[in-house]
Amino acid sequence: MSDKVVDFFRKLLEFAIIIGIGAVASWFFYSIKRRDLFGGYIGGMVVGVVGALIGALVIDKLLLDITIRVLRFLVYDAGVDIIAGVIGAYAAIYIMNRLNHDKTRKKY
Repeated sequence: MSDKVVDFFRKLLEFAIIIGIGAVASWFFYSIKRRDLFGGYIGGMVVGVVGALIGALVIDKLLLDITIRVLRFLVYDAGVDIIAGVIGAYAAIYIMNRLNHDKTRKKY
């Protein structure tokens, strides 16, 4: 395969990991913590994905030296800094939850 095809699939994998991190963070707040999110689970997932992207881009630059030394396999084997993505997704959904006044989900 050419380098362009490999780079495309690597970027696609990185994007899939970011979506997965956002989905897991949203699922955690929605199902485990039983918090009501704007737009339900899907709205929380969108915010989680945005937070994971911000975390992977911004926090990665701040924590890169620490993550390289401590958990090198999580940073480079997947092609994206999973730790920074999880921190970003969790922070974004936490802020969304606080803006929603920390409401618990209604029993349906």
